Amino acid sequence: MKAKRVAKDTYLTLDTAMVRPVFNEFSIQAEVVTLSGTSTIFATDCFTLVRNTCEFCGNTIGKAIKDSHELVGQYHKVPIVIENIKGEPFVLIPLMSPRSPLNTWISLHAIEMHKKSTVAAGFTDIHFTNGKVITVNASFSTLNRQLVLANAIRSGFLKRLESREQFFTHPVQLTTPK
Repeated sequence: MKAKRVAKDTYLTLDTAMVRPVFNEFSIQAEVVTLSGTSTIFATDCFTLVRNTCEFCGNTIGKAIKDSHELVGQYHKVPIVIENIKGEPFVLIPLMSPRSPLNTWISLHAIEMHKKSTVAAGFTDIHFTNGKVITVNASFSTLNRQLVLANAIRSGFLKRLESREQFFTHPVQLTTPK
């Protein structure tokens, strides 16, 4: 499959299930697997697509990681919230260091279930909401940990949004002293 050229305006959407590295003769490229069943290879690495998506949404990947650390603490490989889209946070889970060119990113909302792979020890089968099953090079316990962190971040993000909404729907009445 020929890789698509990546423009600055190439970004991920809620249809994204997974972004994973694929290898050609000369470089590492990013394959985007979607919930609608398509798979596209881009002539860039996974980190660049995630970074472009953050920037498109008015954020940076550094700020997204910092926000996640504020919600759950200082963890390596912390999941990030890209943006609140249609009232739902778009949470991406890294399986390796976020800046690693070999990192795979998985969308939290796309995961239906996961289980230990029967293919090889240390691998996990991820069942997506569209019925597709993809085996990843991550242990079951690592993916469990990442899912717990991702759900805690999602929950914390939604609580922050709720408190902001309450602030704007119920403004504080200031009174002047008599």
